[in-house]
Amino acid sequence: MQRGGPSTGLPTKTEQADLFQAMYGRNGEAPVAVIAAYSPTDCFDTTFEACRLAVEHMTPVFMLSDGYIANGTEPWKFPKAESLPEIIPTFATAEDKADGKFLPYKRNEKLARKWAVPGVKGLEHRVGGLEKENETGNISYDPENHELMVRLRAEKIEKIADYIPLQTVDNGNPTGKVAIVGWGGTYGSIKAAVKECREEGLDVSHIHIKYLNPFPKNLGELLYGFDKIIVPEINRGQLVSLLRDKYLVPAIGYNKVQGSPFSIGELKTRIKQEFTS
Repeated sequence: MQRGGPSTGLPTKTEQADLFQAMYGRNGEAPVAVIAAYSPTDCFDTTFEACRLAVEHMTPVFMLSDGYIANGTEPWKFPKAESLPEIIPTFATAEDKADGKFLPYKRNEKLARKWAVPGVKGLEHRVGGLEKENETGNISYDPENHELMVRLRAEKIEKIADYIPLQTVDNGNPTGKVAIVGWGGTYGSIKAAVKECREEGLDVSHIHIKYLNPFPKNLGELLYGFDKIIVPEINRGQLVSLLRDKYLVPAIGYNKVQGSPFSIGELKTRIKQEFTS
């Protein structure tokens, strides 16, 4: 739940300054999945989705929210358990032994390993922070194995893109002059500003990204369809840096770090600058 500044900072004010920490805040080039909620109601669905990704892909997942969402409210219909999407864990069994040996790090098509429940006879295996040999889980200092494991960890996270929805345009056309790209709690302000600008005849669209690592598979193709890309963020420019790095697009940051959300008027003024310059 992001709030302004490091340490205690501005504990009751909003910010989006922890995306880089979620993306890169580990040693050893070990990426992790990152998703972000965009409203109070969406916090439930996004947390549920984070659990699905964690269980089905056997990986930690960061679910980001922010102070603006945390302090907000909206009506929400409490769901019934039977209406929720199914989460399907893959458990290891005694039949998973090969030549009488259990391979705890043997991976499936998702590059995820099966879940060996502690206490199951025959599925005992070593855990810990030392580098493991591929599949066997034995401690390994082999240089080639280490490079393989580093690459596997990255490929495992990228593989998640095959199991998440494609990116859609929230409002507007799939191609055009200007795309406003947001994430997290900026959703409401961007949605309203783009809606009003479109009613005034401006060719502007709104793309809001929930899946931040990995990005949806079609995001780059979608971004290439716009002449200009504006990324409003309550930070000094974090998502905009990721988009430039990943897709080599000349995205433009529109940044505010005052502990308060964007107003609709601020966003409309910034959008109109692209049509008058």
